[in-house]
Amino acid sequence: MKSTLKIFSLACLLGTLGFASCSKEDSLGETRIDLTPERKTELDNWIDKNYLETYNMQVFYRWDQYKVDMNRYLTPPRVDRVQPTLEVVKAIWLDSYEKIAGEMFVKETAAKELVLVGSVNSNTNGTVTLGVAEQGVRISLFELNKLDTKNRSQVEQFIHTIQHEYVHILNMKWPFDEGAFLKITPGSYRADWQNASNAEANSLGFISAYSRSAPGEDFAEMVATMLQDVEKYNAMVDAIPSEFGRSKIREKEAYAVSYYKNSMGIDLYELCKIAKSQTDMVVNK
Repeated sequence: MKSTLKIFSLACLLGTLGFASCSKEDSLGETRIDLTPERKTELDNWIDKNYLETYNMQVFYRWDQYKVDMNRYLTPPRVDRVQPTLEVVKAIWLDSYEKIAGEMFVKETAAKELVLVGSVNSNTNGTVTLGVAEQGVRISLFELNKLDTKNRSQVEQFIHTIQHEYVHILNMKWPFDEGAFLKITPGSYRADWQNASNAEANSLGFISAYSRSAPGEDFAEMVATMLQDVEKYNAMVDAIPSEFGRSKIREKEAYAVSYYKNSMGIDLYELCKIAKSQTDMVVNK
């Protein structure tokens, strides 16, 4: 009898607890997560108008750990540097291509995400990464906090980075023959490119030391350097002491010009002129 009573009492207790746990009157309390949509600022509205609505491109400048490499020490850009930087990017990169190839070309080929980072992206080998293109979808740009949009040298270097990364995206849509391009300067590529000088690279037929890291980087560097300032590019190539180096760089130039014309119907020399004119406008504004 005692034993039966114990079992019955335990069953009643569990039933009571079960009923209590399901009571509709119980509450877990209000959530501490802020679900209020973030209000758009004047800057956000400007970005929407000039990037999202025009090119279907999202710009990320607020800190988002999922958009950056968390193994790097990186910081977001200062808010006051965002719009001036984006104005430079639009004028020299996007507007230049739009003028020669049309708005639809830019919409269809440009990265859908632009991630802005304020700090330097340092590497363990002593170099720094100025930009990264990811699967043709995202371009990340670094060192915004250091950029003086009225300093021509800084603007040209910054735009060189995005032009370089954009070439990689174009190469994904219209692949170039790396094997044929590699034959122009075979045997001169090296993984430790940072241990060689630009002068040595020039003498071997490369536009920069970084060009020696891989054929794809070599091609992107060629185009980006021409688009940075075609007049300075020509003066630099003509000043290379090595006739071999000059001829090989000019051969790569001809390959790039042919690629742009045959793949996209774009006159690369004309695009260079437009980009230079846009750069003049930006730095003299």
